[in-house]
Amino acid sequence: MPRFAARGDVYLRDIADPKKTVKQILWGDWLNIEAETEDGWSKVKWGKDRYWIRTSDCEHERPLEVMFIDVGQGDGCLVVTPKSPPDERVILIDAGEGDNMYRFIRWRFGKLKKKFNFHAAIVTHPDQDHYKGFQKLFEEKQFSFDRVYHNGIAEREGADVFGPSDATGRYLTDLRPTDVSIRSLYADAEVRGRKLYPKLVHTALTGGRVGAVEMLSTRHGREQDGRSWMPGFDPDASPELTIEILGPVVEPDTHDTPRLRWFGDTVGSLGKDPGKTKNGHSVLLRLCYRNFTLLFGGDLNRPAEDFLLRHYGGIGDGPPLADAVEKARKRLRSDVIKSCHHGSADVTDEFLRAVSPFAFGVSSGDEESHVHPRPDLLGRLGRHGRGEAPLILCTEILRSTRETEDKKLLRRLQALDALIEIPNTPESDKKPLRTERAALQSKLAERNVEIYGAITLRTDGKHLAIAFRMERERKGKSPKRWQIYWFSHDEQRGFVSEHGE
Repeated sequence: MPRFAARGDVYLRDIADPKKTVKQILWGDWLNIEAETEDGWSKVKWGKDRYWIRTSDCEHERPLEVMFIDVGQGDGCLVVTPKSPPDERVILIDAGEGDNMYRFIRWRFGKLKKKFNFHAAIVTHPDQDHYKGFQKLFEEKQFSFDRVYHNGIAEREGADVFGPSDATGRYLTDLRPTDVSIRSLYADAEVRGRKLYPKLVHTALTGGRVGAVEMLSTRHGREQDGRSWMPGFDPDASPELTIEILGPVVEPDTHDTPRLRWFGDTVGSLGKDPGKTKNGHSVLLRLCYRNFTLLFGGDLNRPAEDFLLRHYGGIGDGPPLADAVEKARKRLRSDVIKSCHHGSADVTDEFLRAVSPFAFGVSSGDEESHVHPRPDLLGRLGRHGRGEAPLILCTEILRSTRETEDKKLLRRLQALDALIEIPNTPESDKKPLRTERAALQSKLAERNVEIYGAITLRTDGKHLAIAFRMERERKGKSPKRWQIYWFSHDEQRGFVSEHGE
């Protein structure tokens, strides 16, 4: 029977002296129990080492896990269902632009020593800082995916980058909802051209390790009771853990042809802004596990939020947007939100009020020109978040420096750079130096992606832990390497802080 670390401050202890705490571990960490004693201790194998742990600090129920990964510029989320292996389902929602997600997944799932199957990869929309990181994952022969989901918008070469619009020019009509339809489009090399998104999808379609590539929307999912659910996560198939699809919102024409509206560069504009449109139609998911809810916000923007609020609030274009908040809240309200668009200020206060989360996860880059997260946006999140002190957690802020043991590695990198730059050095001599430099750069980045910057959320639907790794472990009798915020569910007030931290 699998064992997992229980809630609270749980420690692995010295194998020679169980009274001595050695390593703080997190609720839900898997424990390889080798033996149990009659006086309440269990021997656990952790990596290559062995420790003692109090048997009372072990439990059989695994919590739901969500991680917001520090992918650099962009978004990348990992969702692991509460089932124990091999029945767990692992979902990736976006993968950033670089290879941070690939390196994190390689570390998390056995460094590619054996094959691993993901339940789904969800590409929320065709922006490079959300999809490009999937390229290496789809090329990796050790990985397979039951499904790859997207928002239906299929970029292509040519003037009409999203394909044709309807006669009014207000709606995109060439959506590709099925595996067959997107496969037929991207089979043509001229349609794919040199664009990276068609290359990514074509890799998934032709690699032989993906079950199907399909659209998720309010009309493309498992429809039940007037709502659309991610297949396998509707109330019938998965009563305790559901994932509702709230966007993109499909508006069929009189012939029931699915369409997505064009968004302009401002609210109410009838223009056709490709960036606002593909971002505004991000796959928008609301996960619910027992009493806990989480909204994955993609790259929504003001025009999209205005549209969504009016849609779910049941008001037309005329009334003030504030009139939609109360009714829209019934569909959008969530305890935690993956903040829209990396902390951009291109959001509406009304959308924040409708969601009303008590915690925000903001994923932003390290060397970008967007000033994410925007300082004014952080103030608005605090003002519209639930409770007196909403949590605002930013991957970029949580990983601000490198750990001290990297100093030696950095000195070696500097030495390699100097050697490579020596004039007139033959290329044959530089090649091994460049190879070593690339390996050390990967190792330097990997340590930080694996450990620092990630926001870890674990919940059994009644209790919630939101945690991140400290950059320097706090020494003492009980060494602390995790900063953890604990919440429990109250029938009247929802999730409330247990410790007031």
